[in-house]
Amino acid sequence: MKKAFHVHRASALAIGVSLIAVSQPAAAQDTGADAAPALDTIVVTAQKRSQNLQDVPIAISAIDSAKIEKLGVQDARDLSGLAPNVTIVSGTTSNSAAVISMRGISNGGSETFGVDTASGLYVDGVYISRSGAAGLDVADIERVEVLRGPQGTLFGRNTTGGAIHFISRAPSNEFRLKAEGGYGNFDAWNGRITVDLGAIAGIATSFSYSHRQRDGVVDNILEPRDSRDPGSRKSDSFRGAAKIELGGTGSIQYIFDWSKVSGSPMAFQLTNVSDGTPRNIVVDGQQLVVTQPAPVKQYLQSATFANADCAALAEPRRAYRSKICNDISSYAVDEIWGHNLQVENDFDIFKVKMTSGYRIWHSDSVSDLDGLGAFSGPAFTPTSLLNGLPASVLQGIVPAASIPFISSAAVPTVQQNLFETSNTRRHRQLSQEIEVSGNSDHLDWVVGGFYFWEKGSEYNPQNSGFVLDTNSILSRYGSAVAAANPARYRLVQTLTTLSYTAEAESSALYGQATYYPGGRGSGLRVTAGGRYTWDNKRLFRTQNGAVPFAVPQVGKASYSKFTWNLMLGYDLADGISSYARVATGYRSGGFNASDPVASGTNTIPSFGQENVTSYEVGLKTELFHRRVRFNVAGYYNVYKDLAVNVPVPDAPQGTFSTRIANAGKVNYAGFEAELQAILTDNFSIDGAIGYVNVDYKEFLGGKSTVPGAPAVDIASIAVPSYTSPWTGNIALNAQFPIGAGSARLVGRVGYTHEDGKYSFPTALSAPFNDAIKGDDRDLIDAQIGIDRIPLGNAEGEIRIWGKNLTNAKDFVRGIDFGQLGYAGGYYADPRTYGITIGVKY
Repeated sequence: MKKAFHVHRASALAIGVSLIAVSQPAAAQDTGADAAPALDTIVVTAQKRSQNLQDVPIAISAIDSAKIEKLGVQDARDLSGLAPNVTIVSGTTSNSAAVISMRGISNGGSETFGVDTASGLYVDGVYISRSGAAGLDVADIERVEVLRGPQGTLFGRNTTGGAIHFISRAPSNEFRLKAEGGYGNFDAWNGRITVDLGAIAGIATSFSYSHRQRDGVVDNILEPRDSRDPGSRKSDSFRGAAKIELGGTGSIQYIFDWSKVSGSPMAFQLTNVSDGTPRNIVVDGQQLVVTQPAPVKQYLQSATFANADCAALAEPRRAYRSKICNDISSYAVDEIWGHNLQVENDFDIFKVKMTSGYRIWHSDSVSDLDGLGAFSGPAFTPTSLLNGLPASVLQGIVPAASIPFISSAAVPTVQQNLFETSNTRRHRQLSQEIEVSGNSDHLDWVVGGFYFWEKGSEYNPQNSGFVLDTNSILSRYGSAVAAANPARYRLVQTLTTLSYTAEAESSALYGQATYYPGGRGSGLRVTAGGRYTWDNKRLFRTQNGAVPFAVPQVGKASYSKFTWNLMLGYDLADGISSYARVATGYRSGGFNASDPVASGTNTIPSFGQENVTSYEVGLKTELFHRRVRFNVAGYYNVYKDLAVNVPVPDAPQGTFSTRIANAGKVNYAGFEAELQAILTDNFSIDGAIGYVNVDYKEFLGGKSTVPGAPAVDIASIAVPSYTSPWTGNIALNAQFPIGAGSARLVGRVGYTHEDGKYSFPTALSAPFNDAIKGDDRDLIDAQIGIDRIPLGNAEGEIRIWGKNLTNAKDFVRGIDFGQLGYAGGYYADPRTYGITIGVKY
């Protein structure tokens, strides 16, 4: 019933958007649409040249700087839900990490250096390779282009889901000043200033700086400072750009950006614990090997908490808690900086553009991943297993002389968390791309070459507590011995460290051409393109357990792939164009950083590359004298060897990690629609809706309990991870002139919906996967203010805003710790609101 309700609600949203698009502007046209304002032309560079968005034969959304400011978008994660079938959730231990999902394809939440993202993130043409550095600040961004579907030709590998491209504003040749500051709840302060000095000696420059900070949104009762509570954040970012024109035909532009984000990530909240009941899963009559979770419930019930107020948190529940206990003060510090050099020139017959990028990312974090505070209870050691047993049951088990000592010895205790970890990551990357393009009356073309290199290191100590049912050992001595056990459930402290360095190198050659058979005005265009990519990867591991290796472990792998696309576009009428597209893409394989070496070797095994063939048709329209823009697309994607992230079922006892595995064949099908409409001189709307259905055809991820049996196809029980089947948003915008001047009263109210998401594709190694599925999200945001306030030669602005106005307590991301016997996750921000005041000159 619940699923049917959400399908009905999403369908109603789609119908409502369509009806408004058709009916309201038509009425406006009857009252004099010729004199009415029209929608702005949106220019994008998705195909390596400037084009009207309506002429690009792919599903693409563009978000301009005005909308970014209006919505209060502060970093990449705030883009979630603004384009159909695009969702973004925050990382777990980092303040800058983001899990981007496009049309159901994501990196599964893994932030290790052995795994590549599935949706490419670009800043001014430079590829950002690590999801941990994806939550970048959006200061001074001109627009964001969201390209959905595989972009394997012009953007290359690791874009099987799509690509997001941030394009920053070029320096102005005129003096320009813009500043704003604001305050909100949770003692949130923010300020931003951008200055263009104009052209001096032929060089135009631009500088921007922003600062944001806020207190935590969940109270850690063991931390007296609100500024260190979970959800607290402090960020500073700087961007400088310089551009020089070359003889009117070319230019050189250099961009430097730097940002530092520190604070305490959102609080992990315990939702589920296991009582140790054995699990069984049968597929097609075969019983499968499944992860058996530890009996955490019984241990916590008898544990002693250092702080009595924290004891209540040991009762897990699927409900938002405004207070938690982190005896380890979680924190994360991420620092990112980069250099970008763009050189281009128009030689009339052809154009040349070179983009060079060099980026560095440093991340340090400490995380308490149980939220319970310190607790103590019985500890397990092999030498103390029989401690405290009555002398009568020890007869015949130990030497008679030892019985008085063992029976009177107490079971040792330990103060321990369920899971705590720290992480030190260092990463740098270098990229170089050169493209040559040209056009004529019948042909647009571009050819290019791309080179990329990256190197990253990770040092990740973990401290976990594994609950052991010692009766499983004592029962071998007889039921009477087990029955006399003074401490059946005991905790094993497991200390382990993962330390490695990963290196990758990629190069590619590509080309694409668009042919206009009857000339550019004929309405028919045919596009074909191809790209060949070579990838080489290496993993050098020095520790994967309690002690460093005497001899380092090494993994090496190479991948290559030719990807292509064919597109046909046809203008059905003035303002109405259609297209059909077939495209391929691939995501390079890699290494699971914590995988054991192949038997009898010192070699770390690799997983395979992901391949996709995508079929897409679309219709793009601008109607009623360009007062309505309504675009729709349908797609069917066939993935082979889809890379999915699952908890490791055979991890060393007492530890937790995840692993990328290749599913055999998975089909994704769905549709998307976007709308912009001017209703009257005072009102406009914009909206989008997306749906994706994921059908696992083959997933050889099951292991039979019968020794030697072949792998079992578990497609029938697999679910899509980090995928919202339905996404949608709709907003009403308003503007009214104030007085005789240019000042306006402006406002916006918006609604966004995202279906809940699974965290993992299978319950075989994630016992609580169903229980920790994310909540359906229904968010209402609003802003109201006055802009264009005359201030001499400047303009002022004041805006009051609110996000999540209903204060929804939505569970957005889960973690299943598998054999450790518990699960939990993260809730989204509560209601936030504030005021922003700005001036521009």
